[in-house]
Amino acid sequence: MKKIIILLAWLGLMVMACSDSTATDPALSQSGGTATPTREGTWTTAIDGFVYDFGTSTDVPVSGAIVRYEVVLSYFPEIQEGYEQTTTTDGRGEFTLPMIVHDTDNIRVVVEAPGFIPFEENFVGVDLVAGKSFIIGLVPQNSAVP
Repeated sequence: MKKIIILLAWLGLMVMACSDSTATDPALSQSGGTATPTREGTWTTAIDGFVYDFGTSTDVPVSGAIVRYEVVLSYFPEIQEGYEQTTTTDGRGEFTLPMIVHDTDNIRVVVEAPGFIPFEENFVGVDLVAGKSFIIGLVPQNSAVP
């Protein structure tokens, strides 16, 4: 009986070792993800979204807003060298920003436009691997919006 248990345990380990590990990786199995792995744990991906004036009731787009990401902490800062980290919203307030992130990076997404309070949100790199869509309402600087 002991030999059978040992044989089954060994067989289970062999099956796990020979299986396709990417099928169980949640970052690769999410639908809609466009991430491309580069070096281990590093991904090229993109964030996109819509920026609007939160002070209006009609969601007026904010064109020309600067959208950027900052790597607050990274164990591999060299992956960012030569990579554009800024874009601008178009006339419809929309943007797409390609990114390269390591899954352990701490990243801050910042949106700024003249006359508005800047928007900031922090992420861990693994949260952005499959990309992310934003709808960002910028609050006017002299607004009484809560």
